[in-house]
Amino acid sequence: MTDDQQWQAPGQSAVPPPPPTPVPPTQPMPPAYSAPTAVPPAYSTPPAVPAAAPGWTPPPKPGLIPLRPMTLGTILSAAFQTLRRNPAATLAPALVLTVLVAVIQVVGSTGFLASYFDAFSNFSSTDAGSIDAGAVVGPMIGLAASSLGAGLLSLIVTAIVEAIVTVQVASSTLGARLRLRGLWGRLRGRRGAVIGWAALNGAAVLVAAILVILGLVGIGLTGTAGVLIAGLFAFVVGAALLVVGAWLWVKLGFVPAAIVLERASILTSMRRSWRLTGGAFWRIFGIRLLAGVIVAVATSIATAPVSIVGSIIGTLGQPNGGTEASLTTSLIGTTIATQAVTAVISAVGLVITTATTALLYLDQRMRTEGLDLDLARFVERRAAGEKALADPYLPKPGA
Repeated sequence: MTDDQQWQAPGQSAVPPPPPTPVPPTQPMPPAYSAPTAVPPAYSTPPAVPAAAPGWTPPPKPGLIPLRPMTLGTILSAAFQTLRRNPAATLAPALVLTVLVAVIQVVGSTGFLASYFDAFSNFSSTDAGSIDAGAVVGPMIGLAASSLGAGLLSLIVTAIVEAIVTVQVASSTLGARLRLRGLWGRLRGRRGAVIGWAALNGAAVLVAAILVILGLVGIGLTGTAGVLIAGLFAFVVGAALLVVGAWLWVKLGFVPAAIVLERASILTSMRRSWRLTGGAFWRIFGIRLLAGVIVAVATSIATAPVSIVGSIIGTLGQPNGGTEASLTTSLIGTTIATQAVTAVISAVGLVITTATTALLYLDQRMRTEGLDLDLARFVERRAAGEKALADPYLPKPGA
């Protein structure tokens, strides 16, 4: 049996037990240490890319070029693509016509040169008093006439090829691929103006050359001082003509394109080209010059081996000099081979340079007149099935 009361001595009064000792409150034990749980890194989203403007779409490219103002790379690339995309309609006529002109020039020059050498040989083996002056002067006049005729024919051929290539560039821009017959048909009603423009260029060059030559001869006939003055005058006039020619080459460079695509007259096309090149002279000049330099370098690289090989063959075949007839034959053979290679390279270069000019014409109209919008609208309406659409290259009424 248990007794909860404390023991006390007998005879003593009961003493109340002492109060219990207060126990301090129990402090909560700190939680046991536990390694922090790994918190996964917050997912970082990539930086937001600015969204395109509502309704914006890239410029369409239905064919040769995107329908927007072009850069230098686009123009040069499209010029070479023009040759590659449709060589049968661009290179073939250029090659045929260029070779034809080269053959006419070589045949005419060779005949008159042979007559001149024959007359000169007779002159060296007989008395001067018995020589017919016509035997020497005649071939020289014939050679000059042959060169002049070949030059005029070359201008006409170049103008025709330029017209064909320009139509090809315009058609390819809209995604059409026409054969040579179709391109020639597109020139119906414009061929006379194209040839007239070429003849006008030839006449202007001829008149300028005649005036300069007559002026130099007139100054030179005044005496020794006149010869020195004529030499200085020739240098100054030559430099001036070079500058003026380059200026007109740019300012009137879009005349063939305006004649063919806008179906304008020669005078209207001249005014049109003059306005389109305003404010962009140096850009147009630089791009056209660059294309011309590329073609000239390629022509030089291609024709130099032919001339060197021809000279080597002529020297090895005639180590002792040979006769006059053999030397003439070697010279004629080398000339023909060189002219043939030059004609082929010139045909390729003509297509490239003409395509470059046509692309610059389209680029200027896109920059100044919004032609790219008209072409895009034409492509959209054509894709929607509309028929009898107006030619987008024609100038707008009232423009």
